[in-house]
Amino acid sequence: MRENWIKIEEFLTITGLNIENIKELITKGQISAKYINNILYVDSVSGTNALVKSTQNTLVSKNIDSDFIEQSIGTILNLHDKVVEAKDETIASIKNENQFLKDSLLSVKESQIEDKKTIENLKLEIENKKQELEAIQRKYKLMWGKMLNKNH
Repeated sequence: MRENWIKIEEFLTITGLNIENIKELITKGQISAKYINNILYVDSVSGTNALVKSTQNTLVSKNIDSDFIEQSIGTILNLHDKVVEAKDETIASIKNENQFLKDSLLSVKESQIEDKKTIENLKLEIENKKQELEAIQRKYKLMWGKMLNKNH
C-alpha cells in the first residue's frame, strides 16, 4: 500500500484529535510517522486505518452517540480526500517531470544533429584547405625550382 505523508499539524486539524493521542498511536505502531527536515509527518493511510480500528473498538465497547459516529466518518472522509488529492498532485507532478525530461531529450537530440552537421562542414572545409595548401606548396616548389635553375 502506498504511503501519503502529511504534516502532523494538518493531521491533527483533520482528525480533531490532540497530539498526545496521535503520539500514542505512533508509539504503538498503529500510525506510521517520520521526520523530514525536523518536521513530523504522519502517513494518512495508516492514520485512517488506525482511526477506523479505534472507532470500531470504541463502538463495540461502549454505546456511542450518533454525533461521535458522524464526526468519525467525517474525519475518515476528510483523510480519504487528502489521500486522493495527494495522489492526484503526485501524478500531475510526475507527468510534468516526464514532459520536461522528454523536452530536454528532444533538445539534446536536436543539438546533437546540429553538431554533427557542423562537424561535417568543418571536415569538408579542412579537406579543402589541405588541398589548397598542397596546391600552393606545389606552385611554390615549381616557382623556386625555376628560379634556382636560372641562377645556375
